[in-house]
Amino acid sequence: MPAAIEKTHTMIKYLPELVKENIISQEIADRITDYYQHKKKQGPNKLFLIFGVLGALLVGIGIILIIAHNWDDFPRNMKVVFAFLPLIVAQVLCGYTLAKKSDSMAWRESTSTFLFLSVGACISLVSQIYHISGNLSTFLSVWMCLCLPVIYLMNSSFTSILFIAGITYYACESGFFSFPYSEPYLYWLLLLLVVPHYLKIMRKSPGGNFVRFHHIIITLSVIISLGTFANKSAELMYIAYFNVFGILLMMDTIPYFQKIKLQDKAFELIGFSGTMVLLFIVSFHWIWEHLFNKHHDIDQLFTAREMIPLIITALIAIWFLYRKYRSYGLKKINPVEFTFLFFILVYVLTRFVPTLAMVCINAAILYLGVTTIINGLRNNRLGIVNFGILIVAILITCRFFDTNFSFLARGFLFVAVGAGFFLTNYRMLKNRRRNEN
Repeated sequence: MPAAIEKTHTMIKYLPELVKENIISQEIADRITDYYQHKKKQGPNKLFLIFGVLGALLVGIGIILIIAHNWDDFPRNMKVVFAFLPLIVAQVLCGYTLAKKSDSMAWRESTSTFLFLSVGACISLVSQIYHISGNLSTFLSVWMCLCLPVIYLMNSSFTSILFIAGITYYACESGFFSFPYSEPYLYWLLLLLVVPHYLKIMRKSPGGNFVRFHHIIITLSVIISLGTFANKSAELMYIAYFNVFGILLMMDTIPYFQKIKLQDKAFELIGFSGTMVLLFIVSFHWIWEHLFNKHHDIDQLFTAREMIPLIITALIAIWFLYRKYRSYGLKKINPVEFTFLFFILVYVLTRFVPTLAMVCINAAILYLGVTTIINGLRNNRLGIVNFGILIVAILITCRFFDTNFSFLARGFLFVAVGAGFFLTNYRMLKNRRRNEN
């Protein structure tokens, strides 16, 4: 017997004695017993859920591959039967689950996953049998629209994840991969329609794995699909992306996200990483030369379709920043959370003085790196200090390929950063040992 289980049994065994000696009340003893019994059941259920969903995926894919191998040898009527057979079986299993196994998450997730795959297979096979014309974007949009009710009917979070991945693929296919490009406005509608399920599981199990996966996949989906708005004034999308990353950085102004653990804060991590990556990208002078060689008129910029996500995301980001200022004050706001406003200002100014952009962006990156180092030193956080030094080192590396400094000057810069990295870590570790002793 594992040590953890043995320890649990020992604790439950002594609960009656603790109640008898009036150390704890009977109510507390019952709550402790219920807690450990629930925890005992939770492990196998999670394992069963994982294997159930994985099994549904493998069975669905396997059936499709078996049928595909002998497809050309089947008559048309037999092909139609094979096209609808997995769909019918999946619907029967879902009906059985709703009638007999509605309390089992493993049954709900596995059967709804099988149904999700069966719908896509049926559409594609029927289209092939009867030579129905269409493109991949149309196929994906029909598939996702048909599977949207499955999420709510089966209360399936894994189907929701597959659905979000599917509509993201649809947005990319329509806005990036196919020609002529089209605006996938249907994506945003479908994303809004899945939000109620997302909010439901957030309320029901805030720290659950499905909630964490939804945090990440919805964030990445929006970031990827936002680029489909880019057209003739694509440079405006830089501002929109800075706005989105600024919003993600300030999600802790929402009470729900103030309560979750640090490792669950995917929004803040993606927001910070995205902001820094964008800053390093726009720190190169060729980016600004490319942007402003287009010479777009102001009237053309204001009527561009890129202004739609830009204005919406800017208003939301400003609202979040105002909320954080009202709640915590100016001193508690991280400098990186002002980046979206800073970039808007730089973009406006550089339309009049184009050479100013690169200087401002590089100065901002250097400032963020130095303030991160100072913050780490004040709080005795070695990881934060090293991260700040890493920001400065990446900035110097970028300028290594982007400036006309001599190799001697570049060499001295790298030696200085390396020496600073070594000395800072040495002093902090030495101080820690001294404090421990």
